[in-house]
Amino acid sequence: MIKFEISAPGKVILFGEHAVVYGKTAVATSLNLRTTLRFTELTSSADFKHSIKIEFPNINLLIVVPLSAFLNYFFNDNFTYLPENSVHLHNHVKDFVESIADLLKKNDDKDIINRQKSSLRAFFYLLSCTIFNEELNIKDTSFHVYVSTNFSVGAGLGSSASFAVCLAGCFLHWSNLQKDKRNTFISDLDKISKYALDSEKIMHESPSGIDNSICTYGSMIRFENRKLVDMLQDVPKLNILLVNSGIVRNTKDLVKRVADVKNTSLTTFNSILDSIDDIAKNGWKTFNNMSSEGEDSKNPKWYSKLKTLIDTNQKLLHTLGVSHTQLDTICQLANKHSYSSKLTGAGGGGYVFVLLPPNEDEQSIISLINDLIEHGFDKFVRTSLGGNGVRLEE
Repeated sequence: MIKFEISAPGKVILFGEHAVVYGKTAVATSLNLRTTLRFTELTSSADFKHSIKIEFPNINLLIVVPLSAFLNYFFNDNFTYLPENSVHLHNHVKDFVESIADLLKKNDDKDIINRQKSSLRAFFYLLSCTIFNEELNIKDTSFHVYVSTNFSVGAGLGSSASFAVCLAGCFLHWSNLQKDKRNTFISDLDKISKYALDSEKIMHESPSGIDNSICTYGSMIRFENRKLVDMLQDVPKLNILLVNSGIVRNTKDLVKRVADVKNTSLTTFNSILDSIDDIAKNGWKTFNNMSSEGEDSKNPKWYSKLKTLIDTNQKLLHTLGVSHTQLDTICQLANKHSYSSKLTGAGGGGYVFVLLPPNEDEQSIISLINDLIEHGFDKFVRTSLGGNGVRLEE
């Protein structure tokens, strides 16, 4: 019986969100917060025979799909897999998920239902891709995939990409084990990232590719012209406070909002994006300088430099129309306590990250946290930047 566990990190975009969609520079890093997937081949029984059990507790999803329902839908004379046409497969997967929707538990929360269906589409897209492309054999089997995460879903910390990377890694690793290839996981990272990106298109239409890259490779990366162009392995030792605004946002809507700014005032749009691009490039240079200095990276001059870049980036994102009153309030509270902060991800809600100085004054941080709680922001976590990408756990 095959059984294994895979995990992938969350991510935080430090500089350049939205601008990166238009080819500008972005800097992102992995977080020491992870999504974990447990895969188990199951022994068939009278109650559980030739079935796919899918369990994602963070979105209240537990569903058992008959294996025959999946195989009959994807492997018949009415459907032809086209390797170069992901949209064709996306549409077929979408129709399949709708066909099994009755198996889902009844839920009146439309957001939860949408997340469940979106997650199932990613699951079956990646499963079918691996079967078609990697010759994964699932006939006459039963298996259980359990995925949980220790960061909020849909809040800008790369939950969907981390999820997709875990699934892509899972099915690819399973396929390799069937072929008795047991030490290939690290060499498959490029393939995992590509599959995850294709899956992300189901949820975000035109993802930049930055989320799946950072969740696959970890560390800190520079993204430019819609591709990974550089990686910083020795990420400076920096801590952040992640504060949840409590506002659920829709990435597709926010990307469209930015596109509307472009269509309304191209000159203003280009000016904002050029400024964000310059900030991201300066941020990358600063992180490289800090990395090369090792322990000397704790020099206050670097924190001061990053503080200015972060605050300016947030103001530009506000001007671009992707902030929110709750995000603005969190940033104002951080500024009141002399900390720099900005939204991360698509904006419109989700998280703000607050950069903590190298020599943290614990009492000052507690004072900020108390202020946040008084204003209703009681969901936060302290974590650090950098860390491993997707990995096969021992």
